[in-house]
Amino acid sequence: MSTTPKSQTPTADLVAALAELDNVKANKVVKANFTAKYVSLDALLDAVKPILFKHNLALIQTLVSQEGKIGVSTAFLHASGERFEFGTLLMKADALTAQQVGGLITYARRMSVSTSCGISVDLDDNGSEASGFRSAVVTSVAPAFSPSPRPLTK
Repeated sequence: MSTTPKSQTPTADLVAALAELDNVKANKVVKANFTAKYVSLDALLDAVKPILFKHNLALIQTLVSQEGKIGVSTAFLHASGERFEFGTLLMKADALTAQQVGGLITYARRMSVSTSCGISVDLDDNGSEASGFRSAVVTSVAPAFSPSPRPLTK
């Protein structure tokens, strides 16, 4: 017995999945300055993949390299075989060590997933930093996602 809902159309499934996805909270702290936060790739994937699967979609990321740049191409594959392409994100990779290339790939994957899913993984300061206003420092890191569903309407 399938646990996925009956599919209407691939596009309807994509729209339903994107509507159900919610922003993901930062769960890691940048070691260099201990104030910048981000979401780890595994936490991001744990948050989005079950929802995509529920709507008959699979996330596909392919490594791309061209002219000194490296990155990922991201798509969703529907159970029907229809593919939704979300483009390629490339970044300069000249003179990087193997570890730096690995970090670049992980970063590109995180950014590409969040962009393709239409979600944010940034801490929202409502423009405080850009306006010069410094808000209180956040001392705890929130869980990667909340298992409670968000309302469809406000």
